[in-house]
Amino acid sequence: MAFETEQHGRFEIKSGPLGGTWAANAFCRKLLVAKAVGASREDAIAAVKANLDRLGRAESAVRDEEGAPSASVYEAAFALLIPDMPDSYLAMLRAHLAATDHLISATRLAQAAGYTGHEGANLHYGKLGQRIADEIDFDPPRREDGTKIWTCAIARDPSLDTDYPDTSMLDALAGNFDDLHFEWQMRPQVVTAPRALGL
Repeated sequence: MAFETEQHGRFEIKSGPLGGTWAANAFCRKLLVAKAVGASREDAIAAVKANLDRLGRAESAVRDEEGAPSASVYEAAFALLIPDMPDSYLAMLRAHLAATDHLISATRLAQAAGYTGHEGANLHYGKLGQRIADEIDFDPPRREDGTKIWTCAIARDPSLDTDYPDTSMLDALAGNFDDLHFEWQMRPQVVTAPRALGL
């Protein structure tokens, strides 16, 4: 009657005896996401999986037109990522949060992080975006060569008109992505997440 662990998508489910019943807890890394009890281990696991599936459906319903989730999902992701985040990544996030209207260029991100040029900021902000995208289950738009624009997990092109959802992020970015003065606007749901964690 030992504790057992199994995977359910990106979640780890730990189950075991609890008094005269069985308990199952679901974690995303070390964050408790859902829990359930049952008459048997199988019942508890089935119940916690049903809870996870319900949470997933509810979250899918509140994703924006680009597929980015709610602020609460971002907050959970940042809670997991911030403790291991390099100082340069934290500096870029703080600079982006502090920028007027949360608009910032790669050059200014580079200055905040101490990089010598905008290329370093593009590379590392993209890497941060990829970490966040993995945590929030976000599939960013792709460039013409098929590579993903990971920064879109954090920010968007401010010229993207949300009144016309058929306009794709890629179309909006295509005209000015290579412009050194292009400014990323932090997603509204991203703005609230780091602040809630005291960043």
